[in-house]
Amino acid sequence: MTFWIFLILTVLYVLPIQAVEWQLVAEYPGREGWINQLVIHPDKPDVFFAATEGAGVLLSEDAGKTWTPKNQGLTQAAEGTVSGLHVRCLALDPNEEGTMYAGMAAFGVFKTTDGGTSWSTMNEMLGDTFTKVMAIHPDKPDTLYLGTDGGGIYRYKFDSEEPKWEEIIEGMKNTYVKTMVMIPDNLDVIYAGTDGGISMTNNGGDSWINMTSGPRYVLALAVNPENPKIIYAGSDGSGLMKSVDGGDSWVAVGGDIWLTKGMADEFAAPGEDSMTTPMVSSIAINPVNTSIVYAGNPSGFFRSTDAGETWTQENTGLSNINVKCIKVSQNKPVTVYTGTSGAKLFSYVEE
Repeated sequence: MTFWIFLILTVLYVLPIQAVEWQLVAEYPGREGWINQLVIHPDKPDVFFAATEGAGVLLSEDAGKTWTPKNQGLTQAAEGTVSGLHVRCLALDPNEEGTMYAGMAAFGVFKTTDGGTSWSTMNEMLGDTFTKVMAIHPDKPDTLYLGTDGGGIYRYKFDSEEPKWEEIIEGMKNTYVKTMVMIPDNLDVIYAGTDGGISMTNNGGDSWINMTSGPRYVLALAVNPENPKIIYAGSDGSGLMKSVDGGDSWVAVGGDIWLTKGMADEFAAPGEDSMTTPMVSSIAINPVNTSIVYAGNPSGFFRSTDAGETWTQENTGLSNINVKCIKVSQNKPVTVYTGTSGAKLFSYVEE
């Protein structure tokens, strides 16, 4: 018996860890910029929408292999260093097929009811048009939340007598919002990552509580779908931090693996000195096995199989390692997608 136990343990110990090898899915039209956010249709897993830096909104109906611009009605920035169609965020209406919202850099929010064929502005009472992130709960599609880069958070209630944007920043100590995440089983709880740290509301945005611990300059947040008290926060300066008590306390995970050039140095000229800083700008959690967590920064893609305790860098196959976004499919087998600089989209299948 002892021999067999030893043999089984030995076999388990030497079982190979999955080797991640990325495959290039596509280079989208323009071949410049990057994908800020990738959205997969909840009922049509081959239908993707991409919010891009430079190419606007793109539609793919073959899981990212080919793309079609969907920009009629969106405002294009004038010629210059920021020229083009810069869409920072997207939100699909979970109840109305074809209805979608796009947040643009400097030009506010646009709405489409025909799957992106045409867009119209919806900026009434929107005090800050520099959008960063949008969120709409699948069980509460009558309310859209918008995070802005300086104006805090706005709420749009479609079922009100006079639908319009409403600023909801009571209690927030910092209004430079970079990311938001909603709790799957609680319509009123939202976490917002800002330059000043993490703020949380438990009443749908009527008021906010500022976390007294945790990172500053928060760029990404992810909540464990099986246990919403487990939260991951990526930042520019603190790398990756984890909370297991809903944000009351935080611990750093990953150590020096997150060291990379800072966001301010990303466009530095060749030969210029660049400072390194611990930074995580993208996070995702495997929906089938929540112990598998993904993170990205300008130095590449990282994967943990033990809920963030240890990490490995997984850049094999990435012809551009500057990771800008991570998206994980909800269906089996789980497919992981990452968008990088150079207008590239890569994927691998999680075994």
